[in-house]
This record gives sequence, structure tokens and C-alpha cells, in this order.
Amino acid sequence: MAWWKTRKGLQVTYGAATHIGQVRSENQDSYGRFPVTGTAADEDQLFIVADGMGGHARGREASETAVRVVQEVFFESRDTVPARLRRSVEEANRVIYAMWRDGNIVDRMGTTCTALVLSGSEGFVAHVGDSRLYRVRGNEVTQLSDDHTVVGELQRKGVLTLEEARDHPRRHALIRAVGVDSDVEIDIFSIGTPRAGDTFVLCSDGMSEVLEPEIGRIVRTLPPQEAADELVRIANERGGHDNVTVLIVRIEK
Repeated sequence: MAWWKTRKGLQVTYGAATHIGQVRSENQDSYGRFPVTGTAADEDQLFIVADGMGGHARGREASETAVRVVQEVFFESRDTVPARLRRSVEEANRVIYAMWRDGNIVDRMGTTCTALVLSGSEGFVAHVGDSRLYRVRGNEVTQLSDDHTVVGELQRKGVLTLEEARDHPRRHALIRAVGVDSDVEIDIFSIGTPRAGDTFVLCSDGMSEVLEPEIGRIVRTLPPQEAADELVRIANERGGHDNVTVLIVRIEK
């Protein structure tokens, strides 16, 4: 799928792909881009990936709820983008937590949530969990989000190297998620002014077997939709141990 509109002389091209993987019995990932049919050149653009967790269909319900609530609340007001992002993720946390608390559900529900907003000439991010946001700029691939996992925390403290973290048995153990507690800590930050040629990759942790140099090569050489499809194909080829979702946003002249 491709989607674009002018933003101060630049175009935003979009592609996305999701797959259940080779092991799971259902796809608990959700994603979205909003507004779906926007045309105004100065309209905020929201891109989001959520990776749910919970027994049976609860993970899917949590991720779908996060995507729905975040976009609904974000576009309700004309406050600053960081304030709207914080409020929208906090509300998603409240709704999902209440679903578990009031629904007589044994298994806890929760989801990661990584959202990118392009607003005027600036980009903003809201992030909880271990879905990731990368920026590909020229030959450089930068992970802009932190992994809110046990292993990610050990990496930041210098206890583990990147190589050790990749194969650590607790690399997917979350220390933060939306909906598992009554409150949630959210990373909200600016990524400055995106440049023509920048490509942003939002993905669930099913992409963990695909290394950053490969991500860079693929998004530099293929259109966004083809790149998303190829990254999902590679993740499945390497075992497909989890659901995988990839959302690619390219800034062009």
C-alpha cells in the first residue's frame, strides 16, 4: 500500500506489511496510519505499530485497542504534539487496563506502542515496549527508540554488549508495556526535522532476526511497500518465531 501527500514541499510515501509468522497461531500485531484520507498539506500524520500480549485473543485485542484509542485521542485537540501523544497513550493504557480489571480475565493484557508523528517540519515519537523505530539516512541506520526490556536495560547499563544482547534468553522480556498497570511510563521525544531521503522503519520485535545493515540496504533500494514485504519475507525465512509487522515511511522531494 502506498500513501502520500505534500508536507512543506516534501512527499511522504508509505508501505506496510504484517504476517502471523511460522510459529504463532494468531497475529497479535496491529498497525495504522492516520488520517486515512487526509489531503491538507499541513495536516499531522500519525504512524503506529503495536505488538500485543495476552492469552488467546487478548493480545490482538490489546494492540487493536491501542491503535484505535491513540489515533482517536491524538486528533481530538489542537494542543502540542507531545502533549497529544502523551495523552493518547495514557488513555490507551487506561482503557486496556480497565478491560483486564473489569472483564474477569485471567491473563494480563498489554501491548507495545510505537508512534511516529510528522507535524509541519518536525517529527515526534511516543514509545513503550520493544517495538522499534529506525531512521535510515544515507548509509546510516539509527535505532531511535529504546527497547524497554530486561536485556535492553542491561545494555544501557553496559552489562551486555550488542552481540550478547542479540542471543540473550530474556531479550524479549518487557519491563514496560501499555495496559499492564494503571500507569505507564512513556518515552516522548522529538526527532528534529526529517530530511528529504530519510526513511523511517517502525516494526514489531518479529523483525529481530533482520540486522540493521540489511534493513538499510533494503529500504534504500526498494520502494516502501516492496521494502516492507521483503523485510517480512526475510523474517519468516529466518524462522518466523513471532508475528512480524513492518511500516515504512519515506520522505521525498
